[in-house]
Amino acid sequence: MYEVLIVGAGFSGAEAAYRLARRGVRVGLMTQSLDSVMMPFLPPAPPFPEESLLEKAYDPQDPRVWAFHARAKYLLEAQENLHLFQATATGLLLEGERVVGVATWEGPPALAPRVALAVGSFLGARLLLGEVEEEAGRISEASYPDLFEALKTLGFRFVEREGVAERTPTTPGYRVRYHAFHPEEWEERTFRLPRLQGLYALGLCVREGDYRLMSQEGERFAQHLLGELGKGAGGGVLEAL
Repeated sequence: MYEVLIVGAGFSGAEAAYRLARRGVRVGLMTQSLDSVMMPFLPPAPPFPEESLLEKAYDPQDPRVWAFHARAKYLLEAQENLHLFQATATGLLLEGERVVGVATWEGPPALAPRVALAVGSFLGARLLLGEVEEEAGRISEASYPDLFEALKTLGFRFVEREGVAERTPTTPGYRVRYHAFHPEEWEERTFRLPRLQGLYALGLCVREGDYRLMSQEGERFAQHLLGELGKGAGGGVLEAL
């Protein structure tokens, strides 16, 4: 069993997992695809948060998105206390009002007393490319339809948002309509989704922002959780930002 399970290995989830593991927390980092771990649409550009995974994965000599992704994935896989693995979350596992893990499409559950949803633009997502519309959170990447429906069944409320990916030399432009937790469902200071105990959210599924802001969100969440776990101060980083 992990101490913390983070669902989603984008910029906020991966950053949080990396920082928690470096402080000795046993972290499970679940991603639908190992090929899309911390995969940017465009090359990240400095400045980056100091000592962040974002900073460590960046190489000005080779800023290509695939090269950045490969370096970030290597750092995550090499980090002690961190287990990066591929699975698709389909719902929450509960004991009364407390979350104890997530169910997966593949079958085996992933268990932890604290679960953080960092699922980006993948909840109830629809990708629009010209006349084509499909169920996806990003081009060629599946959404989380089962998890979204399971959260709605539990009473969670959402707001609809839209992100735009501009055309690049290698990728067509497209839009993604997705759902984020309603602001009243989320406590910004603690990252909690208080409808259930042990459940948190961070990243695009609660707020909008760029790569740098998502990295900072991961850092903030890690600092707060370290405080809850008695392994570090929980409020300083949040107050400073």
